Amino acid sequence: MQPDINNIEVPDWVAVGSALLLFIALFLPWIHVSVGTGGFSVSGSTGASFGWVSIISVLAVFTIWVLTLLDVELPFPSGLAYLGAGAFSVLFTILVMLVRPVGGTVGGLGISKYPWIGAFVGFVAGVGIVVGGWMKYKAQRY
Repeated sequence: MQPDINNIEVPDWVAVGSALLLFIALFLPWIHVSVGTGGFSVSGSTGASFGWVSIISVLAVFTIWVLTLLDVELPFPSGLAYLGAGAFSVLFTILVMLVRPVGGTVGGLGISKYPWIGAFVGFVAGVGIVVGGWMKYKAQRY
């Protein structure tokens, strides 16, 4: 089994590049928290809440990419695997963006939480994996 770069098509590069971007997004802040009263405030950021989901998606894409590189015959369309991994990532990124941000007042302190740069980069990367998967699946069907 010799690696052959000619086995890798544009949709594979789109999916694996987006998976790499998703991996990088795991190290960025996903949620920004601000606590303050009147003129005083403290803020901070936290990482991905569902980071394990992104790691599973990244590992799935990289595994399919390596198997494609090695010209291993898969029992399922690789585009479908990319689609599933990307959809999984996009779903949980949307959940982080919608569920995690909660604000309110506790003991006179105003607390606000909202999505930060990592969540947006993770979302774009997940959509990129879906696009690569769709392109690959569409090419495999015809």
